[in-house]
Amino acid sequence: MADMNVDQIDREILPFLSCSARGDVKTIALQYFLGLSGSKDGCDFVASYNKYLSALVSLTKDGDQSVTKDAYLSLVNLSTYEQTAMKILDLHQEVPLDLLKYVLDKESKHTGIVCMLLSNLSRSEQCSRRIFDSILANVDVIGFDKLVDAFCVNQTATLNYLGPFFSNLTQIRDARHYLLDKKNRIMQRLLPFIQYEASLIRRGGIIGAIRNCCFESSYHDWLLSDDVDILPRLLLPLAGPEEFDEEDTTKLPVDLQYLEADKKREADPDVRKMLLESINQLCSSKSGRKYIRDKNAYVILRELHSGEKDPAVLLTAENLISVLISDEPAPGMEDLTKVEIPEEIEEKLRKAHEAQQREVEEETEKLEAEKLEAEKLEAQKLEVQKLEAQKQQNLT
Repeated sequence: MADMNVDQIDREILPFLSCSARGDVKTIALQYFLGLSGSKDGCDFVASYNKYLSALVSLTKDGDQSVTKDAYLSLVNLSTYEQTAMKILDLHQEVPLDLLKYVLDKESKHTGIVCMLLSNLSRSEQCSRRIFDSILANVDVIGFDKLVDAFCVNQTATLNYLGPFFSNLTQIRDARHYLLDKKNRIMQRLLPFIQYEASLIRRGGIIGAIRNCCFESSYHDWLLSDDVDILPRLLLPLAGPEEFDEEDTTKLPVDLQYLEADKKREADPDVRKMLLESINQLCSSKSGRKYIRDKNAYVILRELHSGEKDPAVLLTAENLISVLISDEPAPGMEDLTKVEIPEEIEEKLRKAHEAQQREVEEETEKLEAEKLEAEKLEAQKLEVQKLEAQKQQNLT
């Protein structure tokens, strides 16, 4: 936090957070607020006063690109916090429209930063709803199809954060239905980004959006059909270089047969977990489970599980494998999304899940501690080697 009080800031700095202020003093004033937004206490302070948030929003329209950049960066920092994100949207209802128009403008200079801001602003379901409503209300200007077109055509780093933005929006059922519209074929356009190696942000964001869409069970048969063929896309990043016997191999989808000896699995554990969660959702119907079993997904998941180190991914894989190898539910209970669970059973399941999560968290903390200790020992080892080398050099 700053060593100034509110009265001082209002008197000495706030007047210069204006597009009409002189350039040099405006830059100094903005740098002050950018510095404040770099800490939790500073963000809380700025967010406590509507006048500061409004001033920063106004400077995103400044004619000086260095000023607009710092204004956007300040808002990126502030919107990290959900309450502040909602406050920005409450104060300035035009913000979603302005930001999305900016992203779609090929002449914009700070598209990457604005995409980060959109990603932050849309994290909560309430904020996502507000932004998606703005998209629907201005479909001719900033329609979802235009955003997807820009994302798919422009594969530079500037639009990578549209991936998490799409993932956030698919918290909203209407957004999921838009991505799943069979006529638009947007899902088919997004699937290749599951394997997008150039950016974890873009790849992870799209996989998150796909995972959310898999909660729409009425679309499962279509997603698994030849029209979309989603299963090989989800399984391929989870597959390693393992060889299977001829019988197992021929049961696999063609894209997963006879993989290269140097085939690598998805490196990021959060992404692996989302891929598994997507397949798990597709198993909620009897037809989905049968299809996934028939495509021999089990052997891919078995090999993934045998070498998995991340506790959260391991638990997710175990849950999915359990569904695939278990007997089918009794007649009338085949659709797992519609099964009514007695309250006492639901409570037991909730407690069991919480216990599992605690175990996962404890195991993750243990692994992190072991990793830090190993890094510390390695650093000490390198330091000793360095000292020995200097000692030998001095002797010679």
